Amino acid sequence: MYTISFEISAFLLSLLCFLYCLTAKRKQYIPPKGVGNRIFDQHFQFLMMLTMNMISSASSVTGVYLTSLSGPGITFWQYFFHALYFIFHTTLSLAFGLYIICVTGTRLRKNRVLLGLFLLPYIAAEILVLTNQWTGWCFYMDQESIYHRGPLMLLLYGLASFYVIMGFVFFIKNMKAITKADRAAVGVFIVVATAGIVTQAVKSSWLVELFFESLACLVIMMVLEEKAGHIDPTTGLLNRLAFLDTARKKIAAKERFSLAIVRVYGTSALAKRFGERRADDFLLQFATYLSLNSEGGTCFCYRWGEFLVLFNDDVPGEYCSNLVNRFRLPWKEGDIDISVDGVIATVSCPDDIRNYEELEDLLAAYSTFVKNKEGSYIVPHKQTQGLILARTYEEKLRKVVAEKKMEVHYQPIYSLKHNRTESAEALLRIPVHPFDAISPEIYIPIAEKSGLIRDIGLFVFEETCKFLSEEAIKERGIRYIELNLSVYQFLDGTLVDDFEAIRHKYGVPSSSINLEITESGEALDKEEVLHTLARFKALGYTLSLDDFGTGYSNFVRMIKCKFENIKIDKSILWDIKEGENGAEILKSISSFIKIQGSSIIQEGVETKEHLDLAREAGADYVQGYYFGHAMPKDGFLHYLEKERG
Repeated sequence: MYTISFEISAFLLSLLCFLYCLTAKRKQYIPPKGVGNRIFDQHFQFLMMLTMNMISSASSVTGVYLTSLSGPGITFWQYFFHALYFIFHTTLSLAFGLYIICVTGTRLRKNRVLLGLFLLPYIAAEILVLTNQWTGWCFYMDQESIYHRGPLMLLLYGLASFYVIMGFVFFIKNMKAITKADRAAVGVFIVVATAGIVTQAVKSSWLVELFFESLACLVIMMVLEEKAGHIDPTTGLLNRLAFLDTARKKIAAKERFSLAIVRVYGTSALAKRFGERRADDFLLQFATYLSLNSEGGTCFCYRWGEFLVLFNDDVPGEYCSNLVNRFRLPWKEGDIDISVDGVIATVSCPDDIRNYEELEDLLAAYSTFVKNKEGSYIVPHKQTQGLILARTYEEKLRKVVAEKKMEVHYQPIYSLKHNRTESAEALLRIPVHPFDAISPEIYIPIAEKSGLIRDIGLFVFEETCKFLSEEAIKERGIRYIELNLSVYQFLDGTLVDDFEAIRHKYGVPSSSINLEITESGEALDKEEVLHTLARFKALGYTLSLDDFGTGYSNFVRMIKCKFENIKIDKSILWDIKEGENGAEILKSISSFIKIQGSSIIQEGVETKEHLDLAREAGADYVQGYYFGHAMPKDGFLHYLEKERG
């Protein structure tokens, strides 16, 4: 006599889980388009397991109930529901295996041969069930309508167990792809499901297998599906946690994928003008449009107004341009036309992103992305790569600064009046990969934006003061050393006091230090910056202005603050061509500087021709590779000794 109470419980428990997955808390689950995408969609396979469990348990209960009845045609229905049970129970086993693949990110979808072999036991089992009416190999009904197992019933169970075994293998092999909590949940899932299969195989009349599997699904739903399958309540799309979980698995499995990052600009203004509900309704409309027009991709709402579309290969060729064109048209929301801008960027793994941390860094960088053009547009791929590099370099730069793995090199500044090197510029160098292979023009802006420029500036200042305190440099007649001072350093209210404390520590006169102001921001126009510069001048420091000639604002700033030296940008010198008026422009700029009472330093002197042009234009000092690269202090001392000799 069969015990059907466990099967009834299995049906009710699976139904409860299924309904919970589709409740208002989860809102609407939109299955991905395409059979291939559904097969390897984690939440879809979870719903498949619940569905197969419900149908299997309902079929089993009905079949067992019909065995107690008799009458014309009853044998057909008894056989039908028993066959239905095996058809869907075998599919349940397949869904179980596919679910473990989805959870662990196993690279099966890319290998059609392996996928075919993986599906082979399922196909064989279904053929056994579908042909059983004529063979009776799996089960049969005798003349008294009593159910009997056939000779190949154990084979049928063995084929179904194949997916449990493979699920366990995939789980062990790819454990690192999932978190500890998820590993525990999947482990419990496999153990409980296996316990049900073994128990029913030993005691076939108990019918506990489906009940154990529904319990396993409940555990999975509470731990994994609450996170990975969660739906954004506003848009109905998969949310941020679902995306991160999916991406982590794909990266761990070394599976290629690409992202379209879509940011919608204007929703905040929409919410302020018409209310948050109207803005949410628009985002729902946009999410629906995105889902319907992203064939082959899975859509996620990563943040409010920011969407991600994940493709299992490259982003389709016209996808981004079609999105931009749609943004250029108004959106109809109720009785109003809504105009918003969209900015789209693309990135791929492993071409652009090599690990999960880099992906998180990139998405964090895009959260602070500043829209720099009007209208909707596609972010150039080079700019996206720059964001990736910036985030990567920032973390490495923090470590370098913390460990003080930096050096200060000195580049000669040559006096044309006295025909000798009279000063030098202190320049930061980092002999650590990757900074030893890239220009400071790349990592200094990163230091400025991250706030690391404060510690870097103090390090360079202290190393310079230490160098100036040595007898070797005093004996060689160097008047002063220039130090670059970023305008971002002025945000530190203790800048002057910190510099003074270091200078007094080494007993260096303030006249030996020239502070060179680099134009990396508009802060130089602010009152507190001008006040700080005035304090430095009052203490005896001299000032220089760098990159003069690259913009009109330089002229204004030069007049506002008295600079000892003005450095003319190298691009002006390099752009002088024979037969054009570039040389006359350089002379005019030099004359203007002379009127202001400042000395002229011409940057970028790399050839004899450059030197002659600078001299003819009226430069007082020249700096560039023609005289020497930036060099460590020992190399600089040797350079001075050789020049003086």
